Amino acid sequence: MNLLQVSLLLAAGLLGGGLNAVAGGGSLITYPTLMAVGVPPLYANATNGIAVAPAYAAAAFGSRENLRPQKRRMLQLIPTALVASVCGALLLLNTPHSVFEAIVPFLVLAATVLMAIGPWVNRKVTALNGGRDLHPAALHAGVFAGCLYGSYFNAALGLILMAVIAMGVSEKLARVGALKNFCTMLVGVVTCVMYGVWAEVDWLAIGVLVPATFLGGYLGARVFQKIPERPLRIAIVVYGLVLSAILLVRSF
Repeated sequence: MNLLQVSLLLAAGLLGGGLNAVAGGGSLITYPTLMAVGVPPLYANATNGIAVAPAYAAAAFGSRENLRPQKRRMLQLIPTALVASVCGALLLLNTPHSVFEAIVPFLVLAATVLMAIGPWVNRKVTALNGGRDLHPAALHAGVFAGCLYGSYFNAALGLILMAVIAMGVSEKLARVGALKNFCTMLVGVVTCVMYGVWAEVDWLAIGVLVPATFLGGYLGARVFQKIPERPLRIAIVVYGLVLSAILLVRSF
């Protein structure tokens, strides 16, 4: 890996970490950058999954005050999140390279659409639960689906989990976010172990991205917070649409 490639990864990590601190969607920056520096799509996905995992753990640790009041719910979700994450990782490990390259444009497009409609979905699902918790099975089903997706393709994982958790429980946004952070941490643990052992990943790229995303998250919390979220989200959506179109053209 040359100096230009390392510089691109550093910039992607800083920007991706900053975006995650405000609007989410950081993987829409880091994942294509990994491909741009020469990591094949399937390996780039596994590499990205490991690279973002430490930031998930940090977010969960930072949310511990809002996790304590829902300790029982949190513990009950552990088996669901772990089993779903293992299933998603196994699915990725058994996906042929040609198949993954064919579906990547659609996965990026799906993540981009989620970025666009995420706030609207969160408002709607929060209103739909009518101020009461749904049956626990509904929450577990939503978390299972979200963690399955997240361990297979990480982009927009936080948005998915925020929506399904907000639909299943009647809690203030901070507690919903804390539970989301806890579940993403579990996804990160599973992907680190399974992809680190069985997938071919670029450890040098991981070594560059991990500190960059951490620093980006810290700076984003301080600097990006001063920028209105809406323009940032629009910019990410436009970027994601262009990227998915480019990937789709390249797949033919």
